[in-house]
Amino acid sequence: MPPLWPFKKKAAVDEKPPAPIAYDRNNDHSAEILADTSHTDSQDYKAAMAALSNPHLEEPTEQPSGVPEKEYVQSNDGYWYLKKADGSFEPEVYVKNEDGTYRLFSAN
Repeated sequence: MPPLWPFKKKAAVDEKPPAPIAYDRNNDHSAEILADTSHTDSQDYKAAMAALSNPHLEEPTEQPSGVPEKEYVQSNDGYWYLKKADGSFEPEVYVKNEDGTYRLFSAN
């Protein structure tokens, strides 16, 4: 025989449902709020929009003279490997992005 249920039933609570909320579609107050554009005159708002509209990616800098440019070589497995100055390769695997840059391969 299964054990008796150890929990007791809770007493029913008489709660009244919340009163319905009525909305007026012809309320001019919401139109007045939507028409208010005073926040766009703020200097903080203008500075934020300027920061978001200008790309802040730095232009690639040129390599100083005497520093060899990195050379990536594609292997038969479809990945790219960084070639060292002595002709050997780094063990890390790279993939080529659409813009021609290389990033370290990650299985995630």
